[in-house]
Amino acid sequence: MFLLTLACFLLQVRGLNGQALDANGLDTNDISLDDKVLAIERLLLSPGTIIFPVTPCDFVLNAPLINNPDYTGDQTAAQWVRTVFHDFITANISAGTGGLDASISFEADRPENLGLVFNAATPNTTSFINATIVGFNLFSTVFVSTADFIALGLAASLLTCDPDARMIQLKAGRIDATKAGPIGVPKPQDGLSVAKAAFANAGFSQTDMIQAVACGHSLGGVHKLNFPEIVGNGVTVGGFGADHFDSTPFQFDNQNVKEYLDGSGQGGGPLVTTTNVTMQSDLRIFNNTDGNATIKAMSSATAFENTCFTIFERMLNTVPNGTHLSNVVGPRPWILMESHLDLTSAGVVVHSGNITNYIGSSTSIPATATYNYTLATGGTSATVKSQAGVLKDDHVNGVVSLPFGNITWYPFSDTITTNITAINLPFFSQAINLNLFVVPSQSCMSTSSPPSYTVRAALLTKLVASKTTTLLGTLYYPAVQPLSVAPKYTQVNTTLTSLTTLGAYTIFSGVVAQPNNGGGLSHIDVRLGTSQRSAKILASTFGGSFFKSGC
Repeated sequence: MFLLTLACFLLQVRGLNGQALDANGLDTNDISLDDKVLAIERLLLSPGTIIFPVTPCDFVLNAPLINNPDYTGDQTAAQWVRTVFHDFITANISAGTGGLDASISFEADRPENLGLVFNAATPNTTSFINATIVGFNLFSTVFVSTADFIALGLAASLLTCDPDARMIQLKAGRIDATKAGPIGVPKPQDGLSVAKAAFANAGFSQTDMIQAVACGHSLGGVHKLNFPEIVGNGVTVGGFGADHFDSTPFQFDNQNVKEYLDGSGQGGGPLVTTTNVTMQSDLRIFNNTDGNATIKAMSSATAFENTCFTIFERMLNTVPNGTHLSNVVGPRPWILMESHLDLTSAGVVVHSGNITNYIGSSTSIPATATYNYTLATGGTSATVKSQAGVLKDDHVNGVVSLPFGNITWYPFSDTITTNITAINLPFFSQAINLNLFVVPSQSCMSTSSPPSYTVRAALLTKLVASKTTTLLGTLYYPAVQPLSVAPKYTQVNTTLTSLTTLGAYTIFSGVVAQPNNGGGLSHIDVRLGTSQRSAKILASTFGGSFFKSGC
């Protein structure tokens, strides 16, 4: 599991004044687009994380017992797709505002965002928006904004629900809004002109509108709990209170379009077939605009899939002015799932971690991973081989989940005896700073909640100017955000002071108590003025082989 393996060391320091940090770090240049891309790749290549709430496609996060009368036929994948639409559609392309910016996390109580889902603690009182965001908080880090998680949720849902397990052209770098956006999500009872105006505001044509609605309504359905004026007493689909859009609600395919056009199965779903004419929003959008021409053009399986992926990608990339998106996320076949520097009791530097590879199931799996190091003097080291690869479990929620083929992790641990600046894999490189780094074996975390942390950092003694030299530590933690269930990553700075020497290094130490936890993981980095900065280290309540709990 990503949460267990990556949460290797909890390193933080005593906090002074809290300072808000933009969710993807652009204000301070603390986090690069490359960092954000790598964080998403790690989630995609860890089946126990972002994939598990939507695997299989009919899975429900926090599902009740099957005989619970409060169960309303929820489907997490459909909730995630719907959240994308409700966040995106209030964009104003002319003004350069809105779009996929996570403002939806402040808008759960609006009538236009109606939709309750099951919650074990409070049955049938939880907004589908809040349920979606809280699901993302399970994996939240400072590297991935809530807006990026919303986009990633759509990608994960399609990977699971699309028969071809196709990867959408996903990018990273979205910035979270800090307040609610304007109203404007079209409701089923709104006229066609309202829907057209909303899509036009977001930069989408009438044809785009038809495609977006058809694509979004391939999964899930309409719940009687939320829309009793649409869903009648005769709903028996699956035995639950949901009227599905087609006869394959747990598969992303063109069945809803086929059934709409030929009148079979669900006939296009409840927003077409309901006897409440006011609520026939899909029928108005499909038929009253161009006489079904657009729907007919996307009726084949290939046309439907290609059209939908294109329209979904445009929705995901509709972002406010000033947002810089990355190149498309692969994920790359070879990445570092995690890596870290440490010191032995003799002061020797050790670089350890896990290399991750994915290949098609029909291709032989390499016995080891090969890599090299970039030398500070120029050139690279001789090729190094990892330990034997470990094939990861391909089962999630009791079913096989292999969207990227076999995933193998390769542990490695190298004693560093020369000055290096990076580790290199095929098509992947990550910088290494031997001058300053956090020492996980000497750092620990309390068992309190929220926790406090003792952090030890190593600075080359030749860089210590005097006995009064100090380091600046920064804790990045998921703070509680008023009016939203999404966390707001906030930074707290403190000073680390000299403690002792070990080998070629001086050890600095400090302690911090995390103020609160809005859901998600915390991180720490350490700086010497403006000349040296360590890598950010993940801090969480989850232990791993490099984590020491109990200070």
